[in-house]
Amino acid sequence: MNYMHITYNVTEDCINLKDSYGVICVKCNACGRFNKDTQKECALKMYERQLSEEQNFNRWIEGVEELQRKNIKKNILYIKKKIKELKEE
Repeated sequence: MNYMHITYNVTEDCINLKDSYGVICVKCNACGRFNKDTQKECALKMYERQLSEEQNFNRWIEGVEELQRKNIKKNILYIKKKIKELKEE
């Protein structure tokens, strides 16, 4: 039996690079590709999920914990900024 897997490439304005790796659309609708009316709600949901993941990170790699902590701190600041922007719109 042959299986065919059909999916979408990401759009130029994809904002979910964490899940899509910039290649495969995960159909989160954060960019509004599938429904412009729910784009903002979907983007907010995506950012809130990513914020939770960053705040609850526990996959520490020995020898690079300091770099990981630095990156997580920057990620949290960025995500909080995006959430604030969406809520103020």
